[in-house]
Amino acid sequence: MNKFDKTNTAIVFVEDGLFNKDGVEALGKKPVIVVKANIDGVDKEISLWFSTDKDTGQYKLTSKGNKMLTGKVSDPYQGDGFKDKSATPKPEFEKSNAELPF
Repeated sequence: MNKFDKTNTAIVFVEDGLFNKDGVEALGKKPVIVVKANIDGVDKEISLWFSTDKDTGQYKLTSKGNKMLTGKVSDPYQGDGFKDKSATPKPEFEKSNAELPF
C-alpha cells in the first residue's frame, strides 16, 4: 500500500466570517487564513491577515482595489502546549474517591 507523501503540500483553514465585512472587522488582528504546509519535508504554519496602514488604520489595497494580506511563517502549534521538553512537565493529577462537599 502506498503511503501519501505530504511533502510540499498545504491545507488552508479559512476563519468564519471572512467573506463579509462584519466578520472581517470582528476578527481584528486575528489571522483570517491559516495554512498548514509541508515545505521540503518540514511542517510550517502560515498565518495571513488583512494589511492595515499603521497611521490611518485603513486596509491596504492593491492597484486593482483588492485588500492586501500580510503573513507570518512559524513552526506549527504543538498540541501538548510544551515546545521545550526540558521545561516543567505538565502536572499529573491523581483520581480521588473523596466525597466533595457540594
